[in-house]
Amino acid sequence: MEKSSSPAFVIRDMETMRVISDPIRAQIFEALLHQSQTVRQVAEKLGMSASKLYYHFNMLEKFGFIFVQETRQVGNLIEKIYAVTSPIIEVDPNLFSFPSGEHNEQLLSIVRDTIDATREDLLRSLQARLYALEQGEPPKPRRLVLNRLRSNLSDEQAARLLTKIEELLKEFEQSDEKEAQDNQSYSLMIAFYPTFYFPAESQPGTPEE
Repeated sequence: MEKSSSPAFVIRDMETMRVISDPIRAQIFEALLHQSQTVRQVAEKLGMSASKLYYHFNMLEKFGFIFVQETRQVGNLIEKIYAVTSPIIEVDPNLFSFPSGEHNEQLLSIVRDTIDATREDLLRSLQARLYALEQGEPPKPRRLVLNRLRSNLSDEQAARLLTKIEELLKEFEQSDEKEAQDNQSYSLMIAFYPTFYFPAESQPGTPEE
């Protein structure tokens, strides 16, 4: 598949990062990736009320993630059709180059929101699939992989695994067939990170006060 010709949308400040990290706004952006849609159409896909999404659409538009591709007359109202500015979002590496302790709360919030967005998307997908099956849609064999592992690795092993993960992410992204409407949408989230613990308050064997 050809890579998108659209230039990547580059996030250069924490405020913009917080906007797209919101769980609801992340789901809206993903819903618009392959097809331009109205607020009402996205709301139906997400199982939410349109009134709950207008604020989030406005925030995404204000910060440049989406734009109004066209408008149409529906009765006495003007309906907006939204599209993503670019399907590719990148983060400026300099955004995370700050002294230790600075922006800690913002970073923690981004991590929480990213995990929350994945959780909400997964739960909604499972509920929507169960509803479709209850309505008589024929079942299709599709696998869900959900796991959490931990291993002790050398720096060399970690570097090799990280390279493989990056290759997998690139393959997943490049396999996206936006024009194939009958294909099933899939999501992939990977968290690969060093695990740290706080130091013990007292030495082993020393009774606590």
